[in-house]
Amino acid sequence: MKKKCIVSVLMGLVLSVSGCGGDKVQESETRTEEGTDVTDGDSEEGGETEAEASVNQQVTYADLKSSVTSLGEYKGLTAERVVAEVTDEDVEDEIWSVQKSYANLQDVDRGAQMRDVTVIDYTGYVDGETSDSLKGEGYELELGSGAFVPGFEDQLIGVKAGEDREVVLTFPEDYYEDMAGKEARFEVHVQKVQEYVMEKEWNDAFIKENLEYEDEADMRAKIREEFQKNAEEDADANMEYELMQQVIGSSTYEIQETDVKAYTDEMMQEYQIYAAMYGLGLEDYLAQQGTTEENVRMMYRETAEFRVKLILTLHEIAKAEQITASEEECQSTLEELAVQYGYEDTKEVEAVYGRDMVQEQLVQEKVLDFIRENANN
Repeated sequence: MKKKCIVSVLMGLVLSVSGCGGDKVQESETRTEEGTDVTDGDSEEGGETEAEASVNQQVTYADLKSSVTSLGEYKGLTAERVVAEVTDEDVEDEIWSVQKSYANLQDVDRGAQMRDVTVIDYTGYVDGETSDSLKGEGYELELGSGAFVPGFEDQLIGVKAGEDREVVLTFPEDYYEDMAGKEARFEVHVQKVQEYVMEKEWNDAFIKENLEYEDEADMRAKIREEFQKNAEEDADANMEYELMQQVIGSSTYEIQETDVKAYTDEMMQEYQIYAAMYGLGLEDYLAQQGTTEENVRMMYRETAEFRVKLILTLHEIAKAEQITASEEECQSTLEELAVQYGYEDTKEVEAVYGRDMVQEQLVQEKVLDFIRENANN
């Protein structure tokens, strides 16, 4: 499997939401301002939706009208490679997520504990005012899941079915602009408290029969190994990002607004797909998330401008260092992607992404490798 980088991650997103093999779209773990639930909608089978089709319209270097007016230094840079620690808690959380898929929820007559599910109605107030985005009915909240604003779930520990509880918290400073740093008060009514009960006993025999592990010890070891691999890949990607920020920061550009808009449009496609999944228009879907298209576009603008500069910079360095990708390398990558994303052959990958785009991405990854290899680390 290819290592992750700030370029290849973009390809993965495109192919995962456009794939013809298996599930076309992974269900979104949407984050709302107060955890408002999203009702599942029926998706049509056997055809590509308008939103999914739009994902094929990817921005390439050839589309850009912007330019690099002065390329900064890209050799001899310094960036620290930091690998996040994989903790026992990380492993336990992953095992718990697997266990839940083999368990049923049952009502309990006791105070709620971590990993219990509380079925709640809630109304929130900020500056004395409430809104639809601060309300919910019959919401199933697993305590400890982090689905709601930090501090909300902790204050429901010990609550019993039928009880009311007031939850007071302060939104984080990096939260949505109109909520950031503000105090909120929630009136919460608890309909039910439920616990997960395994259908069968969770033991080594069950794990070997139902999962791809020999026993629980093997499961823990392999989960930790996979998490460690991801941590190493993330460390590489973060270091590459820091190095590219330095190159971009020392370069100058002539940026066209049309290019920024094009990349913003591309990133908005994910929201369009999720809206189509739930049978909603984009405006209604975003309203359920407690935001608007204008707010999302503003949020994406900085990222879109960075992407314009990133692609331009990588291309300039490729020209300066005569870095290219052969047809053989391109074909090999197409074959890897076909296997990874469940396509029957490489022609389907080309139909989604385009051979030129794949070749361009290979060059960009080579440039990132070149910058990293010539860094002072």
